[in-house]
Order: sequence, then C-alpha cells, then structure tokens
Amino acid sequence: MSALAEILHAHGFDVTGSDHLKSSVTRRLESLGIRVQYDHTPSLMKDADMLVYSSAVKEHNPEREYALKTGIPAHKRSRIAGELMQCRFSICVAGTHGKTTTSSMIGKILVDVQRDPTLIIGGFPLQGDSNARTGAGPLLVAEADEYDCSFLDMIPAMAVITNIEAEHLECYAGLEEIKDAFTLFAGKVPFYGAVIACVDDPNVKDILSRLDRTVITYGFEEGADYRAIKKTEGHEKIHAIECRGEHLGTLQLSVPGEHNVYNALAALAVAMEMDISFSDAQKSLGDFTGVKRRFETVGKERGVTVIDDYAHHPREVRATIEAAKEKGFNNIIAVFQPHLYTRTRDFMGEFADALLECSVVIVTEIYKAREEPIAGVSAEKIVETLCSRGHSDVVFVPVKEAAVQEVIKKARDGDVVILMGAGNINALAPDIIKELSHA
Repeated sequence: MSALAEILHAHGFDVTGSDHLKSSVTRRLESLGIRVQYDHTPSLMKDADMLVYSSAVKEHNPEREYALKTGIPAHKRSRIAGELMQCRFSICVAGTHGKTTTSSMIGKILVDVQRDPTLIIGGFPLQGDSNARTGAGPLLVAEADEYDCSFLDMIPAMAVITNIEAEHLECYAGLEEIKDAFTLFAGKVPFYGAVIACVDDPNVKDILSRLDRTVITYGFEEGADYRAIKKTEGHEKIHAIECRGEHLGTLQLSVPGEHNVYNALAALAVAMEMDISFSDAQKSLGDFTGVKRRFETVGKERGVTVIDDYAHHPREVRATIEAAKEKGFNNIIAVFQPHLYTRTRDFMGEFADALLECSVVIVTEIYKAREEPIAGVSAEKIVETLCSRGHSDVVFVPVKEAAVQEVIKKARDGDVVILMGAGNINALAPDIIKELSHA
C-alpha cells in the first residue's frame, strides 16, 4: 500500500491514507506530503474520488462502509497496481516465497544498468529507504501476491514464479486450487512476454505443461535454461552459471542461503532475457546486501548476533535456519512469533519440524493480524509438539517482551538470536541488544 501511495503521489495524485500505528513507513509518506491519519474514521475521505484498500481490510472497516454508503468507487490495491501496468512493460514476481527479495534483486539490476524502472515492492531493500521508485523508463517491477487471488488483477508482460506451496488456506480450498490460480496468472502473459519459472519446484513444474506461453526455466536441475552448479573454492561457496548449456561465469552472493541462489537465478534470467549482460547482472547481484526483515543483522553484543527475519511459513523458517547454519554460529536461538491462527492451525507440525533444528526455541503468542482467535489453536501447541518430538529446550512466553529475558539467560558468545515472524516480533531487537550489552 505504501509503495502504491508513493508512486501515485509522484504522478501528481492527491493521496491520503490511514493506519492504526505510526511507523517509519508512515513517517516517510508524511515527509513526502501525503496526509496520514492514525485511525479508520472516514474524515480524510470526504472529498475523495476513489478508495483503494488492501485485501487485509475487511468490509466492516469504517472507510469501506463510508465509500459504499456515499457511492465512492472502492478498489483493491492489486487492481490499481494492475491498471498502472497497462502503459508499462511489467515484470511481476509471484510465488509463495521469495517475492520481495527477487523483486528487489531485479529492481537493483535495472537501476544499476540505468533502465530507470518503476518499482512496487513489499519490503524495504537495505540499500535504500523506500520500497517504491517512480522511474521514467517503460519498465515496472512489482510483487504479485497470491493472497485473495490479488495477482490475477495484474497485467504481467513477464511473470516470475519462484515456487508454489500450500498457503493462505483461508482463501483457497487446497494446493490444487492454488496451482490453478498460478496457472491463470501465468496465462495473462502476452505473446511477446515470458514466464520465468523455477523448474526445481515440483508444484511449479507441475503447471508448466498447462501453459501455452513462452516458458524460461531456472534452477539447479540439469536442463534448466538458467542453471546454477555448486562449487567450492577454498572456504568460499560460489556457483557456476550456465545458460542453455553455455558456461557464463560464476555467481557469488553477499546474502546467505540456497533460497537466495534461487532468487538470484530468477533475477538473472529476467535481466538476460532483457538483453542485460551477464557481467552487469553478476556485479549487481554480487553487491546486493538484502532486504529489511530478511535475515537482517540488526546488532551484535558480547559476541551474540541478533537477526530479524520475516519467516512465517515452515519453508521460510527452514530456509532461515539453514542460512544461519551456513554462517557457522555455535547455537541458534529462535524467537518465533506465529502469524495468523489459520496458518498456525494448518502448519502446526511443519513449524515444529522446522524449529527442531534450533538449539533453543522461544515461542510467543500468535500475532492475529486480520484474524480472530480460533478455538483449540494456540502457540502453546507448537511448544507441545516440539517437546513430543524430542526438543529439550523450548518454552512458551505468553507476553512477547518476556522473551528478552529468556534470550539473555541462554545466549553466549558465538550464538545467533533469530527473531522470526511477520508480526511485530522485530520490536524486541533493540531491547535484546541493550540487555546483552549489560549482561
């Protein structure tokens, strides 16, 4: 929403907005001259020509109710983003995981080679202060979110599909319906565009035969159009890159984890299919330092590294832990805040399996976001499941602030503390760093 607001404002529209909390995001919007209110009364809507809302904002929201009552047109964010794409060559990045990082990598390459793109990204790159960019060039890069089928409102000239997993089961009947939605999304690509797909992902691979569009694949599998081959030179992990069997060179990333190799391969495929040289893309990707809240190092005290990560799906939790193991920390201390009651219900066992790899697990109360509690679903059940599967150092803290003292009791020189979740668990980072400095 903030990225869309910033871009519309840059195009000369009078934009106002509402949120329930002040943040660095709202402060930036206000600094640009966008009026923001911190409640959802319809006071800023009195003279509005249109209401744009997030899929997370439900019908009973006072502003949506006012729009309905007064006849103000109201549209989902994804529809307005899609309409912006009608006059651009749009690169839309979809997938259950990796959208923000992949979009940021593509955006960085295009900026670095002076293509002057417009960017609408869900997260904030560490190398910039905004998740939006208004460019004068014809290219637009945007995340395409499958939640509530929002990505079907978009108009991709090039569609990236990073992976497909069961997710947002409050919106979909199951995995097959999710795959059907991704098939429809890919089918929106015109004859002059292409679908860039991860062939290593079994669910992505499964839908490729349904597509009657140009498909360009990437992955580690033999036969992928853009392929990475693992290599080790000394203590450095690098990857040899091939394009349709031709060796291009090597890729060495500053961001850890195999999942980021996949993200970089997708970005590389997009760049090279747009006639950007391998050497330019290679340099840009090598310089990429990451996205806020994606394995972001927020501080280090007394030899303990504190990392913030947005992981809120079992696959993301596992990828974050694998990245930490790659870094060689002594012990991994996870502070996990489950996100949404439905997601906790649907992936209880998978979360426990992923967290088993950590030396210490501290689980906080569920961040409910747009949902209300569901009977029988609780964060304590994750702790019970971990204990039943043999984990000996796991605890539930009903008040997330109590997690700080649990961390201080456990953390030692050479350890890493990872704050994981899509809610507000990252707010604990300053307190943990402060307490560590006094320990």
